[in-house]
Amino acid sequence: MDLACDPAQPPPAKRTTEPNCTTIDSLGDDILREILLLLPSLTSLIRAAFTCRAWRRAVASSPSFRRRFRALHPSPPLGLFFTRPRSVHRPNVPALPDFVPTRRPDKDLAAAVRCGDFFITSIPDRRGETPCWDIVDCRDGFLLLNDWDSALLALFNPYSRRSRGVFDMPDGDIFEDYRGIYGLRSIHLIYSDEDPMSFRVVCLVYDESRVRALVFSPSDTRGWHIGPWVEVSPTPQTDSEWLEEGMQANGLFIFWVGVDLKIVVTLNTTTMEFSVDELPQCLTAVDQDVSFDVGETMDGAPCIVYAVELSIGVLLRKVDDDGVEKWVQDRVVPLETQLARIIEDLPLPGDLQLNVAAIRNGFVYLATSDMYHEPQNPCWFLSLCLETMELEMLFQRTFDNQIYPYVLPWPRSLVGDYGTFALEVAP
Repeated sequence: MDLACDPAQPPPAKRTTEPNCTTIDSLGDDILREILLLLPSLTSLIRAAFTCRAWRRAVASSPSFRRRFRALHPSPPLGLFFTRPRSVHRPNVPALPDFVPTRRPDKDLAAAVRCGDFFITSIPDRRGETPCWDIVDCRDGFLLLNDWDSALLALFNPYSRRSRGVFDMPDGDIFEDYRGIYGLRSIHLIYSDEDPMSFRVVCLVYDESRVRALVFSPSDTRGWHIGPWVEVSPTPQTDSEWLEEGMQANGLFIFWVGVDLKIVVTLNTTTMEFSVDELPQCLTAVDQDVSFDVGETMDGAPCIVYAVELSIGVLLRKVDDDGVEKWVQDRVVPLETQLARIIEDLPLPGDLQLNVAAIRNGFVYLATSDMYHEPQNPCWFLSLCLETMELEMLFQRTFDNQIYPYVLPWPRSLVGDYGTFALEVAP
């Protein structure tokens, strides 16, 4: 007889082994980060990371995770800022930039627009006057604003309603020992992904044959640092402005010299050294109307994107066999078929053209125009992914000045030990 079934015998002792169960709290940071990479967007990651300090620390402590997540889930633009020129009849009336949201179906993105200050009303009034702010750059969620009348600059994050302060423009010492004509070209913002408290502002000053860089850093007690004059060769042979507005490509500032010279002046903001290169021939063709801009690919590499009629060309910075770095044409892609499908399946007029308005984080922002470039005619605004070369319709409106895409920024509190949320609670 089986003793286990004998009612006269005591029941067998119960096993006391613990069940083998694993909770998400017991996972290591590396495995947790692999799981977080599966989230569909930055907004969903933000919600997950702020669930507890351990999850926040896993995200914030890994720069490689941030790079991988951005590559897998590029942040879409919340909208575009449009600069507005001052009225000739009312020059003292502030002409604040317009913000047009992209109206995406993501409810979190819509909430970010509603909760932010995209009308730029939260900047402190330092001099008791109503400033007239113009956007001069937009990077990593921050707007760099300039009030030319009061010679002021301001750094402001409309998404978080956070201001990094208002500071003075450089004084007249920047033109010391200038020759003939002089001018100030471009004001740009350099922001560090890995150090949220650090930023620099870089300006370029020129005279009839030289350039110099001006750098402002809040950690520099001297305020503006004025770099040495650097001769440009070949020397511009002109009595007027010869240096055009500059463009930024992930820390490289590229300034276009007159087309007659067919050269560009480049400032490397890491070494603060200038170099002079030949202007790519595809940008100087006299028999076609070329629109172009400078920016960066999704992995941060500098690029030039140009539009000729309804085709887009891409130039990348590469080193040739002689070890010389130059701009090399990577590809040219016709977009007529995609445009015909996106713009309500209507046939395209023969005089429709594409204009490159801006490039940010691997996305090109395009605006359509007719051959007459009439400002009162509405334009279609589109975004183009450089990785897939796929177009996306944004909206339609008039356009006669400059735009700045505003992309959802990576939260500063999810970088390193920045912010009070990073502090650990003592046991």
